[in-house]
Amino acid sequence: MVKKMKKDIEQYGLALAKNSKKAAQIVRVLPLEIRNRVLLLAAKKLRQEVPAILKANAKDIESSINLISEAMIDRLTLSPDSIEAMAKGVEEIAAFDDPLNKVLEEKTLDNGMTLSRVAVPIGSVFFIYESRPNVTIDGAALCFKSGNAVILRGGKESIHSSTLLANIFRSALKENDIDENAVQLVNTPDRSLMTNLLQMTAYIDLVIPRGGENLIKTVVEQSRIPVIKHFNGICHIYIDKSADMTKVAPILVNAKTQRVGVCNAMECVLINRDIDDKAVEAFIAPLREKGVEMLGDAEAQKRVPGVQDIGEDSNYHREYLALKMNVKFVEDAADACEHIEKYSSRHTDAIIAEDQAIQDYFVKNVDSSSVMVNASTRFADGGEYGLGAEVGISTDKLHARGPMGVESLCTYKWVLRGNGQIRS
Repeated sequence: MVKKMKKDIEQYGLALAKNSKKAAQIVRVLPLEIRNRVLLLAAKKLRQEVPAILKANAKDIESSINLISEAMIDRLTLSPDSIEAMAKGVEEIAAFDDPLNKVLEEKTLDNGMTLSRVAVPIGSVFFIYESRPNVTIDGAALCFKSGNAVILRGGKESIHSSTLLANIFRSALKENDIDENAVQLVNTPDRSLMTNLLQMTAYIDLVIPRGGENLIKTVVEQSRIPVIKHFNGICHIYIDKSADMTKVAPILVNAKTQRVGVCNAMECVLINRDIDDKAVEAFIAPLREKGVEMLGDAEAQKRVPGVQDIGEDSNYHREYLALKMNVKFVEDAADACEHIEKYSSRHTDAIIAEDQAIQDYFVKNVDSSSVMVNASTRFADGGEYGLGAEVGISTDKLHARGPMGVESLCTYKWVLRGNGQIRS
């Protein structure tokens, strides 16, 4: 029986991969008009199916209560507003310029031939995510717009929601006479299937894991296919002595508490030592009132009431995803940048300062995928960047970095046009 189940899983995985490879060949040459037509129909169907989507989502929530954290329940939960946001996101993607076939550069060689570098799809994408069902639509829409086929593997917590959402998108493909396998959803939580798919270099071109650190480490360790990832979001905000103190509290409160269970939430505030205790209390108190627990070293405990002992320095590497954060005092912007260099996950880091030279120093010296000046880290998001949505936020430096929209799901090829030339 066990051998049969293993064989069934292997056959299912191979079918998914082969179907995706075949569909990718179709999607990559679809005209923009047809791709956009599918997207607009998918958005229309999302609005039509709101009651069914909420019903499916309620099943997922009921099955997950007391099994996953409140932050994960928050990510899992859909509402009429969030479904409308999904539909609008798909329409925004449809409105984008075509990311394909753009000539990125072109030149005429000495021998008279024309050499062009042209944007093309990556091909077949394996997109792994956890308990956010809306990501099913984000992944399907972004991959399809950019001419890719996608295999979606959501978390088991969202299986009812994600299945219905994937089927809605597939129905839009079918009604336009396009291979439905351009979007496939894995229908089993069996981890051996994921391991199996991660070996299929002949059929899958890219893996994008979006989720917790353990998931991403597992994918990176097992995959023979290129992976674009971010392990976690340890986001800092440095408050310089030149900061406009009226801006500080609103930014900190938004960055930490507007939505705590997300990767672009602030996890550590760095405070210039020259800022007096009264001013520090003015921007820390609103966080305390929101129920934020704070940890820090001896200096932070002395200067900020209620700060608990952080213990080992390794705790500065912690991504809390909760009403919890670290507090540390630093000498200046250079000291802040050194701390960020050591402890940041290269996701998003911010500075609050009015001094232009200090701002510029921070921007140049912080090696993160997004750097904010006088703004909340929560803006590190595909929608906020005008990308319509995102398949993830990459902290890698190759092939994509930061929020990944349609252009990040493209690569390029060289096209050489001659008139009978031969190489001597």
